Amino acid sequence: MFDIGFWELFIIFLLLLFVVGPERLPAIAGYFGKWFGKLQRYFFEVKDAIQRETVEPTNEINRLLDDQKSSMDRIEKEIENKKKEEE
Repeated sequence: MFDIGFWELFIIFLLLLFVVGPERLPAIAGYFGKWFGKLQRYFFEVKDAIQRETVEPTNEINRLLDDQKSSMDRIEKEIENKKKEEE
């Protein structure tokens, strides 16, 4: 999600270890983990809501495009028939 690799996490862990200390590090990691989980769930909910809201307009656009394509095919066939009749 944030494109953080192993070495970046390792350096962050070492900095936290020096700043916070080994006795408070598990409590802080739990706190950050809890909030990160809440944030991740929120983003997934927003993403799902956007996808649900865009399904119907997308389907309608696809129907319109299919109708236009079938109309164009019908017109092309009529043009071909007219050309054949003239020959």
